[in-house]
Amino acid sequence: MKRILGILVLFAVVYLATWIMADLMTGRQSFLSGFNQENLLRRTALFGILGIGVAFVIITGGIDLSIGSMVCLVGVGVPWCVTELNWPVWLTLAAALALSVGIGFFHGTLITKLRLPPFIVTLCGLLMYRGFTRGFTHDQTAGFGTGHKGLRLLAQG
Repeated sequence: MKRILGILVLFAVVYLATWIMADLMTGRQSFLSGFNQENLLRRTALFGILGIGVAFVIITGGIDLSIGSMVCLVGVGVPWCVTELNWPVWLTLAAALALSVGIGFFHGTLITKLRLPPFIVTLCGLLMYRGFTRGFTHDQTAGFGTGHKGLRLLAQG
């Protein structure tokens, strides 16, 4: 219980320090606005979901450096499949899930069956998936365009 209380106190201190720096030092009163609070909750939810998966890996004594690059690869692939290949949304999401599971299975196989160090496997994955994404997008941002309102709602809330 003390540990959880300590984490909550630390969270409150960081929140207050951010508020002081963002609002009081700049003279603008935008940090505590409803729009900003909603935006913070939306952005931190993504990292919270990713953090749960990474926590499982770390708790079991492993490490995964490639999660950010993998999320980026899948995140760029989804709009491409919908806009360029004209795949239905359900097929695109199924393919994104299958790709994510496949990458995880590939890493797990290399680590457990071939006994390669997790640091090396995931570092190589990080570089490889980042390279695929950068080459695939030509270092440009990718999006849904003006259509696909249902998928946009799913992606942005």
